[in-house]
Amino acid sequence: MKNRRHPVMVGGVNATANRPSRGCTGALVTGLTSSAGGNMVAQTNDLFVPFWQNIKVGLVIPKEGYRYLTVGDMFGPIGVLNEKGIGNTEFFRGARVIPYPGPDTPQYITGDELMRQADSTRKFVELWSASVTKYGIGTPNGAWARLITDPREGYLLEAANWIYHDPANHAIHGPMTDQVFAHANFFVSKRLKAVEEGIGLGYNRARRMWQLLIDRQYDSCMTSFARGVSLAYLMSCFRDHGNMSPEDDRFSVLGVPEERGQYTICTHGLKGYSTYAFICVAREDHTDLFSCLWTTFGQPCLSPYLPFYIGINLVPEDMGTNAAAKVFEELRLAIEYHPGYRDKITHYWKIFDIHTIEEATALEGKVAMLVDKGKLGEARKLLTGFVENKCREAMSAASQILDDVKSLPRLTP
Repeated sequence: MKNRRHPVMVGGVNATANRPSRGCTGALVTGLTSSAGGNMVAQTNDLFVPFWQNIKVGLVIPKEGYRYLTVGDMFGPIGVLNEKGIGNTEFFRGARVIPYPGPDTPQYITGDELMRQADSTRKFVELWSASVTKYGIGTPNGAWARLITDPREGYLLEAANWIYHDPANHAIHGPMTDQVFAHANFFVSKRLKAVEEGIGLGYNRARRMWQLLIDRQYDSCMTSFARGVSLAYLMSCFRDHGNMSPEDDRFSVLGVPEERGQYTICTHGLKGYSTYAFICVAREDHTDLFSCLWTTFGQPCLSPYLPFYIGINLVPEDMGTNAAAKVFEELRLAIEYHPGYRDKITHYWKIFDIHTIEEATALEGKVAMLVDKGKLGEARKLLTGFVENKCREAMSAASQILDDVKSLPRLTP
């Protein structure tokens, strides 16, 4: 019998009661530590289900409020970037909680409302905090977190439904500027630690992300031209396999046992594995056009990061449906019979990403000149065409790689 879907609110986002727990790793890069032309917030998303996801991107242009981009899987879309440059990620927390006592019906603020209404992270925090204080966050597990940024500063927000009508049910970490930050599925707040279920998840992954980020964060202080963490470098962090091979990782159910001292950011567990990763770049210049969502449509080590500018007119069809995700999931399964090719495929997509970043930089110069001339419509059209072309190029390359892998004999000498 199929599970019935019951709508609930997950951290202020429409979702379903049978939404599984996630294992995620988040990263924040702000101010002088970023060389991407803006602050960056990012996460890799692990879903504890043994089949491919409906990973897709959506563009919402509401009648009132700010436009925003969404990233969705089979359990529903999450607003991740709006035209004010607010990048939003969400993270599972486990906690011992109590249900909302009533008698009134809780009026949770939704993720859609936050994206439409917030013109800065401070406004986002204000709206979120007011709702959580009164009603909690409404998740089935009763605990959730958000890592957010705009062009100026970032925050970590976390909450648990252990008390209501009291700000003690959540914690606000920030504002964070000119620094890097990493976390996973465990509470950072000492107060909320008291209600955490177990010990939390992802300490080794978060530690690994910290190591990778702090290795670059002071580059901007040492030279005038090497400015800290680049977009390409952050992309590579989510492809990191640490001290484990993907094949060894497949022996564990959810990937990377905490107690064994193993660490990897891109996980390959039997049921819990990294299904995709995304990075939101919050731009100071032409925020409503150049702020950009870069996302993979499959396991990060086997997929390219494709750009979706907030200023585009529409999302390419393959990326707005499950067509792209299906191709990259088939590639993930096929390469397991030929693990020796994984590094070659990863290298191909790394170069693809670098070329895309270079092309995007040149494109933005042309778009900025159009905007300066008052030709906003032409500027949006140029951005939309660029995104369409890169998505088409990626799908063509992925299909060819998949065909090549499938043509290999199952047993090779």
